[in-house]
Amino acid sequence: MIDLRALHRELRDRHGPQGWWWPGEEPFEIALGAVLVQRSRWEQAASAIAALRGAGLQDAPTLAAADEETVRELVRPAGFPRTKPRRVQSLARWWAGHAATARTLSDEQLRSELLGIEGVGEETADALSLYCFGRPAFLCDEYARRVLGDRGAEVPGSYPAFRRALAPALSTAGFEVSELAELHGLIVEEGKARGRKASAQVVERTASSGRSTTD
Repeated sequence: MIDLRALHRELRDRHGPQGWWWPGEEPFEIALGAVLVQRSRWEQAASAIAALRGAGLQDAPTLAAADEETVRELVRPAGFPRTKPRRVQSLARWWAGHAATARTLSDEQLRSELLGIEGVGEETADALSLYCFGRPAFLCDEYARRVLGDRGAEVPGSYPAFRRALAPALSTAGFEVSELAELHGLIVEEGKARGRKASAQVVERTASSGRSTTD
C-alpha cells in the first residue's frame, strides 16, 4: 500500500507549498472551471469564464436563466459548443437550487447529487466536492495515475476501481481537506514536470540521432 503521507512530503519538498490549489475566486467559478476545462486546456476554460463574467453571467441564477445561444457564444473558447453551454447551464440550475443546502448532505449524498448534473462525471464530482464544498476527496485523474503508478501503487483501469483501490491508503493517511487540496496540486505539478522531462528526453534523443524534430 502506497504511503500517501510520504508522497505528500516528497512532492511538497520538491515543488513547494501549493495551498488551496484549484484556480477560481469563489466556489461557483471553481465549479464552472471544472466543467469548462473538460477535454480542453485551462487557458481555454479561463477565457470562457472571463467572457461569462464580462457579460454579467458569472452567478448561478443569472447563468441558469440566460439564453442558450448567448451562453454558447460566450463559452465557445472552451470548445465543444454543442455540449458545454448546456452543461454549464445544467450546473448553474443545480447550483441555484441546491448548493445552499449542500452542507446538510453527507459526503456520499453530495457526490451522488453532483453526479446527477449533466456533464459532471466521477473526476469532476470529486473536484467539486473537494474544492467547492470542502469535502474529503482524492482526484483519481491521469496525473495521479501516472505519479502513483511510478511509485508502485496499484492503478486499476477505471476511475471507480482506482478510487476503491486507494481508499485504504487514504484512510491510513488521515488527511485534512486542506491537505487533500494541496496534494492534488502537488500531483499535478509533478505530472507536468514528468511530462516536460519526457519531452526533453525525446528532443535530446532526436538531436543525437541527427534528425530534425520538425520532420
